Amino acid sequence: MRSFCTLGAIVACAIGYGFSVPAANEKPVAGKSASEKSSPAPDEKSEETVPREFLEFADVSEFRGVIDDPAGYLNLRKDKRADAPVITKVEAGDPFQFKKKEGEDWCEVKLKSGVSGWMHCSRIKLYFTKADLPPKSEKGVEIDETAREQGVNYYEVTQAAARGDQQALKTFLALSADGAAAEEHDGITCVVIHLIGDDAFAKFLREQGRKFREIVSFEGTDIVYPFETEEYFRQHLPKSARILFPDYNQLIRHYTHAIQLDPKDDRAYWERGCAQAEKDHYDAAVKDIEKAIELNPKEVAYYLDLGTCQLYNRKPRKAIAASLKGLELSPDNAVLIKTNLGHGYLFDNQFEKAKAIYLENKDAKLRDEQQTFSEEVLDDFKQFRDAGITHPDMEKIEALLTSKGETQ
Repeated sequence: MRSFCTLGAIVACAIGYGFSVPAANEKPVAGKSASEKSSPAPDEKSEETVPREFLEFADVSEFRGVIDDPAGYLNLRKDKRADAPVITKVEAGDPFQFKKKEGEDWCEVKLKSGVSGWMHCSRIKLYFTKADLPPKSEKGVEIDETAREQGVNYYEVTQAAARGDQQALKTFLALSADGAAAEEHDGITCVVIHLIGDDAFAKFLREQGRKFREIVSFEGTDIVYPFETEEYFRQHLPKSARILFPDYNQLIRHYTHAIQLDPKDDRAYWERGCAQAEKDHYDAAVKDIEKAIELNPKEVAYYLDLGTCQLYNRKPRKAIAASLKGLELSPDNAVLIKTNLGHGYLFDNQFEKAKAIYLENKDAKLRDEQQTFSEEVLDDFKQFRDAGITHPDMEKIEALLTSKGETQ
């Protein structure tokens, strides 16, 4: 519950994340033709000596990439320097092979023509096609067996996820694996994300609940190996990065600017309120979300987040009012909204009302979530305690929710 913007879409914001790479913005220099500079074929002998700087890449894995630069091209350079001579210009959309050594900022690149040179790693985006998805396999492939144990056909769900099927994508990302199966799944996840693209993946993430977004945070993973995950997402998948790796100060600045441009933008007020709440600025959060409701009183997500803010702001009666309005607008989200309503009654010393709600929904599943109502409530209680918010009846509710029968 502590994570906000749990229903509805997070408005995509135009926040730039750039790297200072002079070579990327230079005017292109006409390159020599492939016939003049191309490397020999694998089975062709050559008297030309391999440059010493390339020899250290002999044992480094090779990847496929494309240029991702605002200029639409990048200069391939003779050496690992921004001022090194230009060999040729590489256009965006033209795949090439590259190697990246750990800790290095420059990648060894080999074009389809055979020409080799250097590019700054920050301007290279991984490139995949549908052929990179796993084929149908016989029994024995570890990730297939792991998925099968969870009732999932890995081939079918992966193919559907790569087409952008929302339910398949959710099932695919929610798969749990370890060891070799986990490594393989991470690699295929990278392929799927690149195939559906930043816009579609960000849209998908916005529509998921807090718990699911925590599953796919990717923080601390090597999901886009050989690159650093957060840096890569911010550079090449920026819309998804703003959801997976939020910078709340930057979001507040962005939505403040959006409000200045359009004072009737209810979502901008809501988003700024959510960002304020993540920083524990609950008075400011409540003010923004109430303004969003004034501009658009039919959006249930606003009432859900307003109720959460009021709970953390120690105003349970206002949390109750917001939750009741949310229930009136969206009965389909009743189970989720009733977590806030139950908390409101509990902290307002209306124990019997709180107890009735907790017991009524004890085993219910949250909409589109794998978590149950009881698990959500127990998680909320932990977060309340972490924030210094307690009530003597919380232990009674915990006993009710963790027992097999009703506790008197």
